[in-house]
Amino acid sequence: MRSFLTRRRFLAQTGAAAGAFALGPRAFAAGDKLRHATVGSGGMGGADLGAISGHPSVQIVALCDVDANTLAAAAKKFPNAKTFRDYRVMFKEIAGEIDSVNVGTPDHMHAAASMSAMKLGKHVYCQKPLTHDVYEARKLTEVARAKKVITQMGIQVHSGREYRLAVRVIQDGAIGKVKEVHSWSNKQWGHNGPRPAGADPVPPNLDWDLWLGTAPERPYKKGHYHPGNWRKWMDFGCGTMGDMSIHILDPVAGALALTQPKTILSESEPPPAESFSTRNKVRYVFPGTKYSVDPLPLTWYDGDSMPSTTGWPVQKLPDQGSMFIGEKGFMLLPHVSNPVLLPKENFKDHAMPAIESGNHWHEWVDACLGKGTPSANFDYAGPLTEFVLLGVIANRVPGKLLTWNSAELKLEGSAEANALIRRIYRKGWEVPGL
Repeated sequence: MRSFLTRRRFLAQTGAAAGAFALGPRAFAAGDKLRHATVGSGGMGGADLGAISGHPSVQIVALCDVDANTLAAAAKKFPNAKTFRDYRVMFKEIAGEIDSVNVGTPDHMHAAASMSAMKLGKHVYCQKPLTHDVYEARKLTEVARAKKVITQMGIQVHSGREYRLAVRVIQDGAIGKVKEVHSWSNKQWGHNGPRPAGADPVPPNLDWDLWLGTAPERPYKKGHYHPGNWRKWMDFGCGTMGDMSIHILDPVAGALALTQPKTILSESEPPPAESFSTRNKVRYVFPGTKYSVDPLPLTWYDGDSMPSTTGWPVQKLPDQGSMFIGEKGFMLLPHVSNPVLLPKENFKDHAMPAIESGNHWHEWVDACLGKGTPSANFDYAGPLTEFVLLGVIANRVPGKLLTWNSAELKLEGSAEANALIRRIYRKGWEVPGL
């Protein structure tokens, strides 16, 4: 029965993908509704669904989740939507009734669901980090562009006043050209030890095979994977860097118009075999831009690792944030808070520009309907995800200087690190294009 189900699901997937490149986004007329489906109806997927459904031009037509309890809770809110456990079955059966999809699964399934949707001409809103692997990020970016679908990554803080203001202040030259940046988070998405031994009964509400998806098989263990701790495990998540640096480095990348790093060096503690160190430090070197010196050093810290404040005009740092060091001063940017120019006495007469918050989700919906362009579309989110994930990879090989050959998607300096650019999906879960 297990092998039959795997084969049936694979045929459903490949059947849905057949001829996919012949399909494109639907043209909208005035008054048309965006027919929306979700892949992942709880957690951030559910939060995204709620925000997207608040747009007056959105109609929720389908809900998909591997957890029957989560699916039932979503169905209560949207009783007219069709329900599915497997997104591949959803696309096979009702692709013609769907215009757009939000993907709110664990990281390891982001690319598979997003690629499947885009190949069918569906607009995609995908949670951060955009993908689990560097290769996936590059391919999603290319296909989104080729298919001309509207995309957005779920870094909702990107559209908030605080981060938009920080980008404007840097680009206006308030602290001059930026000489270096330090960014950090005190979160600790790691597990110091081996994979938990043994197996627990799979809850009746959970389809464990569907939850594993593209990842290698392993037994279910209560409290370790679903629903809340998957970020700690390499097969499913990307640790603290994947969770938080994708947010915190977003305004750094945006303000400085960063491209791809030249080199990456982790000074972290050796990681556990299948999880992440809880004390990471990654040094990037980027090519300079018109907003920075050349080259530009950028350092990321997480968990127990924090930057030294020696020589800085502030000693106590927020738990999460960035410090921009410029030729004419400093800018402290706490996570989800207003930027502060330092030393304060030097900027006491500086007038901050008037910046308003945007609605990250509705910006995407409006663009799907033909109005505007999302600010965190995959052309922006893909490269950002790539360089964040290069740091995640560097943490597997601390002490090895990695040189990034972006054109060839190749990390030079460690065969082990280079092998982590692309995963091989579990048999039966192959996705054309990935």
